[in-house]
Amino acid sequence: MYWGLSVLAGIGFYGIALVVASPLEREPVPAFVISGVVIFFWALGWDSSFRCTDSHVSSVNLLVTTTVPWADVQKVTLDGALAITLKDGEELGSVAFGGSLLGDLAGYRTHRRAFEELRSTHHKARASRRGDPYRGTVRRKVTFAWRRLLWATAVVYVPVAAVAVL
Repeated sequence: MYWGLSVLAGIGFYGIALVVASPLEREPVPAFVISGVVIFFWALGWDSSFRCTDSHVSSVNLLVTTTVPWADVQKVTLDGALAITLKDGEELGSVAFGGSLLGDLAGYRTHRRAFEELRSTHHKARASRRGDPYRGTVRRKVTFAWRRLLWATAVVYVPVAAVAVL
């Protein structure tokens, strides 16, 4: 639901931006500002998530990605919000899998599938590394997803610029 509402809002704002940039209105500056809102909704709803492999898990929040090896993960929990607790006590969360009143009422159906996948991958990673004890410092890698932002900006702004020029 969270993802769907973000996508619908992004599509709605993008339609408004195209109309504002069109020859009917001829207002390119507001169209580019409205397109910035579309990129924000994309980063908030579509791009924010948990991503995992057999060796690590990543939490993406507004284009900032925090990656942690499974060996540094204590547990994966679903208590309203979906969270990954690290061995140093810190929690990794994702905006897309946060807690909400609607989620409480609906039972967090979308969260449960992601929770099961993350928990299963965590258990497999722990089982394969039985002799690897916790060594103290949690290894985090924090990155900014500038390539995804560049692609999103191109996809949003190139058609708006084309409509504004016409």
